[in-house]
Amino acid sequence: MKLCLICNFQTATDGQDICPRDGSSMVTVGEDPLLGLVVEGRYRIESVIGQGSAGTVYKAIQELIGREVAIKVLHDYLVSDEEFIKRFRQEAKASSRLSHPNIITIYDFGVLPKTGRPYIAMDLLRGTPLSEMIADRGYLPMEEGIPILSQVCAALAEAHRQGVVHRDVKPENIVLVERSGQKMFPIVVDFGIARLVQEESDVAKITRTGTVCGSPTYMSPEQCTSSKVDHRSDIYSVGIVIYETLTGTVPFMSDELAKVMAMHLTDPPTPINKVRPDLQFPEMLERVVSKALSKNPDDRFQDMDDLASAITEAAKQPAANPLAVSQPLPVLQPGPLAASEDIGGTVARHKTQEVDKDSREFIQPKPNTKDLATRALEELQQRASGEYTELSPAQLKTTSAQQRQTAPKHSAPKHSSQAVYKNAPKGMGFDIGGVLRIGVPVLIGLVLVTVAMFYANGAMSSKVTPVRKPQTIADAENLIKNGKEDDAIPIIEFVKKDAKGKLPKAQMDKINGLYLKIAKAYAGDERYSEAISMLNKIPPKTADAKEIKKLLKQYRRAQNDSVKKK
Repeated sequence: MKLCLICNFQTATDGQDICPRDGSSMVTVGEDPLLGLVVEGRYRIESVIGQGSAGTVYKAIQELIGREVAIKVLHDYLVSDEEFIKRFRQEAKASSRLSHPNIITIYDFGVLPKTGRPYIAMDLLRGTPLSEMIADRGYLPMEEGIPILSQVCAALAEAHRQGVVHRDVKPENIVLVERSGQKMFPIVVDFGIARLVQEESDVAKITRTGTVCGSPTYMSPEQCTSSKVDHRSDIYSVGIVIYETLTGTVPFMSDELAKVMAMHLTDPPTPINKVRPDLQFPEMLERVVSKALSKNPDDRFQDMDDLASAITEAAKQPAANPLAVSQPLPVLQPGPLAASEDIGGTVARHKTQEVDKDSREFIQPKPNTKDLATRALEELQQRASGEYTELSPAQLKTTSAQQRQTAPKHSAPKHSSQAVYKNAPKGMGFDIGGVLRIGVPVLIGLVLVTVAMFYANGAMSSKVTPVRKPQTIADAENLIKNGKEDDAIPIIEFVKKDAKGKLPKAQMDKINGLYLKIAKAYAGDERYSEAISMLNKIPPKTADAKEIKKLLKQYRRAQNDSVKKK
């Protein structure tokens, strides 16, 4: 007898040294005494399919008609626990009442002779658990995931109508088979801790007060506090399954059982669009998932049919467009041109400064560089031709005030220098000395204006463009080598975000390799939830896909084991 210590796969083939499921080495163990046994003259047990916390599942043949079935047998060390045996029989009774294409069919149940171990004979499913599908592919896109999830809701809706609450809804208990022309047809299995809500007698005594039933990652808040549970607890658990199926991660994760339960009770789930902004889920779907995960059962959907309709309708809505993060524009101080009245126009003032009464009438546009140069040349020509008369400072002030008073309100005056022109007598001689005496200072002024504008533009550019320290993948690699994985992750995420999805394949492969190294380092420190999160960042189709798949299974089992121990 060969056994895989990783996934508990067993086989009677002696030459099977490698597990066909996860590639791990198999060890030789003692022969299972149930192999070859004919149960109550009807079912001949042939091989082991798998093991769970409650029992072992065998492949068997119903000899009368030759049908292959699965037989689940309770572990022998639990037989002495009468309470657990009652709960096992309850599974059979509850499940046998249900008739739905998405619920596993129960054929028979009873007790094995001599050993007294209860068993259930059920349909043998040849498929893949949803948990393995998520581990293999990272997540399921909406067009694949929503039809599966809506059928799961329909199956549980039928169970609820029959008074059955599953209480352990999770991806491991949803098996995907090929049926009815559908390649991923979901079957809900393992009503192992289901409770018949309508029965008040012995069932009420089966689960002791204070006993927690269910898988912590998928438990409802009321399960965490051992409160009275109804069908709305399943709605919460399905909400988590929807969350994980579509995003590849669960909303609440920790290596400690107490922390997970506390998160269910107090922490709001991160919206799915924030967890996976790259997938752009419809906003309506985000609201549906959040409602299903409400802490108060009264705030959730009140039946599974409503949840099924809601996710189906939400998936038809347009994808949410990621909103561009708008940065506030910097408030710039006025440059030297705007602060000078010598170049004409009303003085531009900072918004926090008080504006004088006269300038409230209108705001004159600031002249550009070309205007200044043109006006200066015109002024030079007018000075040279004698068509120019300078005013004294007192006259200039008086004229400027008169212009403001006579200017029409809300209309911008034309650009003009602070000088007035008049016609000079024709035939006036050309005075080269006057030109040089006046022109040289004007040209020097133009040069100074140009330099000032260049300096101002440079100052503004330095204010608008932030200076940031360049970060590279090499920096992240060095941090990982020094055991600083937590510091390396922000750098990797920054590089990916900065590239806007346009990284070369070689660079992307290097990033995926770093994620893998970080995951292994976290697992070495028993930080399994963070290790799983790192592996989920790696696309499913990579060179290390097989190793990643194996590690995901290994880390999830290790995480579950650590939670159970705590």
